[in-house]
Amino acid sequence: MTKYSIEVAVIISIIVYLILPFIGIKGIAQIIIMGFVATYITVTEKTSYKIGAIAAGAIGTLFAFYSFFTGPDLPYQLPNPLQLGLGVAVDSFFTIIMGLIISILIYVALGAIGGYIAELFLSDKKPKKQAPKKHRRDLNRVEYF
Repeated sequence: MTKYSIEVAVIISIIVYLILPFIGIKGIAQIIIMGFVATYITVTEKTSYKIGAIAAGAIGTLFAFYSFFTGPDLPYQLPNPLQLGLGVAVDSFFTIIMGLIISILIYVALGAIGGYIAELFLSDKKPKKQAPKKHRRDLNRVEYF
């Protein structure tokens, strides 16, 4: 299989993530497959579960920022937090930031699981690096008379 650099592998895995719902794979499996693909198609020397985590973290960040621009459809109008008090507004801001951090951490963990599964598949295909043989010198000289 053709091996790609880490950046290209992340972009290809994001494209795979966007295609998977059309096939019928959604949710947690979608993120794990994306991490698997990102790790599986990288160069053998750079293959690590961290690549799957990076790809999932990138899509988690993109999804979180996309969610900021799309508001919910509510049947009623919410009151302005500043009318309720400044404490409610600060609490709402804290909730948004914690939700962003936790959602990205969940995406990264699931992508790392997919990357680890890919590492298990590739473990026998990795070339084993052999340490060079060291020539030992014997400094103890034996004198024969």
